[in-house]
Amino acid sequence: MKFTALATTMGLSLFLGMSAAQASPHPHHSHKRVVVVHKVVVKPAPLRTAISGVASVVRHTLPADHVRLVHSGRTYYVHDGIYYVKEPHGYVVVQAVAGIRLTSLPRGYTSYRVGGETRYRFNNVHYRKAGSVYIVV
Repeated sequence: MKFTALATTMGLSLFLGMSAAQASPHPHHSHKRVVVVHKVVVKPAPLRTAISGVASVVRHTLPADHVRLVHSGRTYYVHDGIYYVKEPHGYVVVQAVAGIRLTSLPRGYTSYRVGGETRYRFNNVHYRKAGSVYIVV
């Protein structure tokens, strides 16, 4: 990695017509040019998070193992932590609504503590346990 940075610095200095000494990141004189190379690391977002954050994702069918539930008079379909509602053109991904109750959490959830209470999170949806169910908060 150091070799790559050095090679890039040397290449840029030759391209710009400077000597290697002039391109040094630690100049001895204030009139010399400095070339700085920064390493940038980009981590891709998990696929589920990217999908659930897009309201225009439409499916014509749902996986066979989805869960159907009704909350406040509206029917939701949940599969692998992603919430859908049925629209005329198919099943649309929606944000989970507070108060929805599930009997189990999606695979891959994480837990954390809030004021002595254990909470659970998956795909940016937070849950708390109440008896034998998990409630979206």
